[in-house]
Amino acid sequence: MGRIIVIDGTSNAGKTTLCENLQKNIENVIIIPGASTFVKQHQDRYPNIPPIPKTIEEEKINQAFFFKLELDRLIEAIKLLKNNVDVFMDRSVLEILSVAYSFESINNWPGIYSNAQALYNRFVALIKERGLRFPDSYIWLQASPEEVIRRNTIRQRDRGQKLSENEWVNSKLIMKQIEFFEKLCNLDKQNKFKMINTNNKTKEDVLNEVSGFLRLKRKEIERNDD
Repeated sequence: MGRIIVIDGTSNAGKTTLCENLQKNIENVIIIPGASTFVKQHQDRYPNIPPIPKTIEEEKINQAFFFKLELDRLIEAIKLLKNNVDVFMDRSVLEILSVAYSFESINNWPGIYSNAQALYNRFVALIKERGLRFPDSYIWLQASPEEVIRRNTIRQRDRGQKLSENEWVNSKLIMKQIEFFEKLCNLDKQNKFKMINTNNKTKEDVLNEVSGFLRLKRKEIERNDD
């Protein structure tokens, strides 16, 4: 049976790009898309998506929705393991925790992180109660605020979007997320977490580093003989 591997990280650190490269270049890989794409693929199951929160109460509603969604995504990943593949999840509950950790100080929302922790504890309890399995490994990608803003600008231009400074490229948010995951990685005793700084790395560099850590097998390049 294969493994469940989470790809998480700051905005514009290369999470989705890594998932795309894994699917393209690595044998026996299935990708569970990020929350927003997963919801679009299953609109019948999620008719009412909470808006971007502007208050503590809205953030609590948002957290409850996304913790439930992450449980559904994990269950989907577990089902796919029957195909004897490695299932990669584009983001996870840890991102919810990292955002709450950041918002508590940035937005001055006291108690929002402890609320997320309580939901996470319930999430863990449900996994154990249902006899489900936890992810086997976690890849955390991070980039500096300057690099995140640079990549966000390029991405918006490539998509023909109006350039904007949204909250996901807020330098304080990014630094708080990095702080959160550095603490988490320092507590890792089972070598389940791999932190990769993507600032000066190409997408091929990141793919190679992840492949080495997880001992992934590359697809053979097809050659057309004349």
